[in-house]
Amino acid sequence: MVKPAKIKAVAVNQTPAPYLGQHLRGVDHGRVILPVEWRAQGAPTDFMVIVWPLTGPDYLLVLPPARWEILQKNLEALSLTDEQAATVERLIGSSTSLRSLDSYGRLPLPEEEAKKLGIDGEATLVGRMNKFEVWGPSRYAASKANSSAQGIADALKSIKI
Repeated sequence: MVKPAKIKAVAVNQTPAPYLGQHLRGVDHGRVILPVEWRAQGAPTDFMVIVWPLTGPDYLLVLPPARWEILQKNLEALSLTDEQAATVERLIGSSTSLRSLDSYGRLPLPEEEAKKLGIDGEATLVGRMNKFEVWGPSRYAASKANSSAQGIADALKSIKI
């Protein structure tokens, strides 16, 4: 007689907490600690860190596995003969690194790129719901100061809030 396989119990609420808020953090030996609410039980510990935007970097875009999978699926749908798609894939591939949290919840940053972006000593973490950004504090403050009210209003209209 064959015994039935044991089914592992799954917690009802395994959806990780969303990445919300703005957090100023120290950078220690190229690592930045994530807010405790971003590290809830079941939250990802592996991330894809992309120097972003690709054409003129301002910050590090951090994608958890679920969001990285969406990006990959969208890229996979493109034709292999599409040269624009190949260019985008090259840029993303060469600007991305896999990073894992250490046991203290610190995310190692790509050091050279982080320093170029002013992420040295301190970092501003900015939640974007299913992903987050790591900015140099002064660069982030300048970006916020340059945001136009009309541009924000137009963006809100486009997503039908």
